[in-house]
Amino acid sequence: MEKRLPPLQSLLAFEATARLGSFTKAAQELALTQSAISHQIQHLEQWVGQALFSRLGRGVKLTAAGELFSQTVASALNTLRDGRERIEPYRNPDSVLLACGADFAGGWLMPRLRQLRARYPRMEVWLITQDELREIDRIDVDLIISTQELRGGQMSSVPLLDDHALAVCGAGSASHLLPLPFPDVLAAAPLIIDEHYPEWAPWLAAQDMATTRAITIDAARLRLDAAQEELGIAMVPRLQADAALRRGLVHALPQIPTVALPRLWLTRSTLAPRTPAVQLAFDWLCEVSAST
Repeated sequence: MEKRLPPLQSLLAFEATARLGSFTKAAQELALTQSAISHQIQHLEQWVGQALFSRLGRGVKLTAAGELFSQTVASALNTLRDGRERIEPYRNPDSVLLACGADFAGGWLMPRLRQLRARYPRMEVWLITQDELREIDRIDVDLIISTQELRGGQMSSVPLLDDHALAVCGAGSASHLLPLPFPDVLAAAPLIIDEHYPEWAPWLAAQDMATTRAITIDAARLRLDAAQEELGIAMVPRLQADAALRRGLVHALPQIPTVALPRLWLTRSTLAPRTPAVQLAFDWLCEVSAST
């Protein structure tokens, strides 16, 4: 017959003692007496059937079995903590969990969330910046913005925004780059390269002209920052550059051809929304995207 699980208090006492190497310190952290910690450890050792600690001067040291068991206990306690964090949004009936890419969130979405807050002051948005989620489980996420149209499995997608990559430069460089025609402008400043797309633009090789590469970066957000810092010309998604363009931190170079990018889709569950806020946020996203 399987043993009953030990009390959570015994596991907490064991984890604190293993981490701190002292019954006294564990007792202070957990606001218990040293004898109470000792009793909890003894109870746990009886449950596992072997010693978990050995005395070491004024402290204690994990036995070999204790080392292995401490890994299991730490993992179990972390799982409990993670589980609590996952259900935290359910304490607020006005919460919505929205997943989208970090670059899109910082460039297009974040500057517009104040509008959403103004309309629905009680709404709490949980922004999950994970790229290309492909599933809604109605626990971890309510809405997804991604380049994939997700259908089936109780999901439905609607077109949200079209995007393209455009050439941008810093405000200081714009004064002498904007008057230059294409393709001469490409030779007037170094290029900021996407590590994942070293060609910079699909039509660049056909220009058969000498260009200078300033820096190669793997993150779109940092390529935008590099352009803002006058390091050269970057090709970045328009939606990601939206906030910086509106604030004048970078300038678009309209004479340089743009590059089409995948459409963004907004996905939700076909089941009843987890909270009323989910439907409100969905409708708001559709509304504000239509006016972009």
